[in-house]
Parts: sequence; structure tokens; C-alpha cells
Amino acid sequence: MRNVKSVIAGLVALNIVGCSQSPTESVSTSLSMTGSSQAATVAKYKIQHPWLSLFMPSAVALTPPAMTDSSGRNVTLNKAWVVIKEIEFKPNETSDAAEVDGDEIKFRGPYVVDLLSLTPPSFGTAELPTGVYRRIKMKLEKDATLPAEAPVGLSGNSIYFEATVAGNQITYSADDGTEFKISGAGGINLNDNANLLVTIRLADLFKMIDLSGVNSNITITSSSRQPGANLCPLIDSSAADLYTCIRKGLEKAGKFGKDDDGDHEIEAGEDEVED
Repeated sequence: MRNVKSVIAGLVALNIVGCSQSPTESVSTSLSMTGSSQAATVAKYKIQHPWLSLFMPSAVALTPPAMTDSSGRNVTLNKAWVVIKEIEFKPNETSDAAEVDGDEIKFRGPYVVDLLSLTPPSFGTAELPTGVYRRIKMKLEKDATLPAEAPVGLSGNSIYFEATVAGNQITYSADDGTEFKISGAGGINLNDNANLLVTIRLADLFKMIDLSGVNSNITITSSSRQPGANLCPLIDSSAADLYTCIRKGLEKAGKFGKDDDGDHEIEAGEDEVED
């Protein structure tokens, strides 16, 4: 899978809140996941609801505003769901190193995540050794039991989007059970209390895809890929269909860093994984 520099989300944000138990040994870490359409749409939840920040100091996504594709067409995202089977942290790898079996720390799901929800689900807690992290992997799950509020289109799939493109309805579903990863030479130094954040920026995802050929309602699936030429050169110049562009674009729109100031954004001066 393709290594990327900068997130589930849209793609996506994964919020990891660390509380140091032993500064030289490990950090007790809880996980949650949410999504962002662009930097300004990640809610400053503690500002909006200061009393709730005492109980729920996690990143929260706002419903994204109208976005644009690479040709400037308006895109409004209405639903965005993913199902994650497990999440792995790889403390002993660099971005171009071969996989080392057995050294990963896993959060096991499956986790059914509404990327536009105001209440990100908790993924539980785990002890992560202190040190530098340069890689995380998320394995998709297509056969999970779904909550009642999940859209019907997510059944049997690991990814489901609904959007409007210049007045036309599009749906995207992926029956993909593979992994995607975020990694790079730069790393996150997990040696103190830390808020680690992975964000899939859905607005950035659509800005890299040409939807100018969408002139009617369409459904995009593994068996109806909607072929075209030069659809997403910023994601994959060899991609010949919208299905591939969106699937690979989830990684390309990903970002992993340390949210030192707790404002739910990865900003200049904050540690970030870089290619």
C-alpha cells in the first residue's frame, strides 16, 4: 500500500490521548476516530461546549461544507463511514523498512465509524512503549455487525460515502478488506503526555479527483468502477477509474501528528510523520 504524508477521513481523524504512566517505559493510550473535511471544520469542542470538555476532551468533526473537486465542481458530502478491523502501531520501523512481525501494538475492533459524527467512538486503551513512531496501519473490515444508525449501503462493505456533485447523486462503497498505512521518515516522539491525531481530510481527497464526467446519478463499486482518463494524477497517475481514485485517495489525504495544544489540528511546530 502507498505510504503517504498527510487523514480515516476523510478522512479522517484518529484521536489518541496519551497519559504517561512511566516516562521512560510506556504511555497508556486511548483511541477514537473521526473525520475532517478541511482544517477549519474540525470543531473546537471545548470552546463550543466548555462544560463537556471535562468529560469528553476528544476531537469532533463538523458536517463538512460544500467542497470542490479538481475541476472546481461543487461536492457536498452527506455520509462517510468506515469499518476498521484493527489498528497497529509499529514502534521499531522506519518508513522504508520491511515489515517486522510481532513488534506491533494492536487495537482490535471491528470499529464502525461515522466520520461525520459529533461523538467519535472510543477504541479502548493500550500501553504503547515510549519512543518514536513512524508508522500506523489500519486494516479494513467488510463483514462487521453494523449498528442500527449505519447506512444500508455499508452492509458487506468497509467504506461507504454518499455525496452530491453539481446536483448529481453519487454513492461509493468498497468491499475492501486490505490495509492502508500512514508512514514516513519523520516521527512522533511518544515520550510524554501526548494527543496523537490522524486526520483524513475529505476536502483534500475530493480536490485531487476529477468528477467533471459525473453528469448523472452514479454508483461506484468494485464491479462498477466508473472508468476515465487522468482522473487523479495527484493520487495515482495510473488510476483508470473513480473507485481506485477514492480508495487510494483516503491514504493520500491522511495526516498523522501530535496535537500538543489540544486544538484538534496538526500545526507548524507539532510533530508530524513525513515522507
